[in-house]
Amino acid sequence: MRWLLALAVLVLGTAALMPATGLQVPSAVRVCNVQLPAAIYAARDTIWIHHHVPALYAPTQQSPVNALQDPRQPKAVQVQILSKAFLPKEMPKKWRDTLQTELDGGAFGAIREAWRGLAVGDRVTVAYLPGPGVTLQLNDRVVARTPKHELIDALLKTWAEGEPVPQRVNRVVEKHPCQH
Repeated sequence: MRWLLALAVLVLGTAALMPATGLQVPSAVRVCNVQLPAAIYAARDTIWIHHHVPALYAPTQQSPVNALQDPRQPKAVQVQILSKAFLPKEMPKKWRDTLQTELDGGAFGAIREAWRGLAVGDRVTVAYLPGPGVTLQLNDRVVARTPKHELIDALLKTWAEGEPVPQRVNRVVEKHPCQH
């Protein structure tokens, strides 16, 4: 789920936390006036190094995996950076190409700059709300915005590398599960 590292969003509205294999994941986030509960999350590890924990926040009325691709559904993905051991200094080319295609120059430049400044402990969030669109945030700072849900679709397609997105999400969560 490295694509999430390049992104960010919304104002986080909760301090309630739930454990994720000894790590802390917010139990919910607020996107404008919509409270979204944590639906799925997975630790990304190499041997004993925790790299990051991506978490998907989505409404409880439908499958969180389906909500990812549904432009009628609000959603947020937050990644907590736990280690920079394998984080490249420059954004990987496939993410750079995808973002550059989907965003205007100013938004792309802001995300690229944010990537270079990532530090352990940072929260990178991307949120989507029908109407306002996608907000990208690093910690509490809005980095970029776009009204297009197509950004979400393009990033998911890039991340899935030819595999259907729902299967890829399920496989990653299965391989790197966190306790609910």
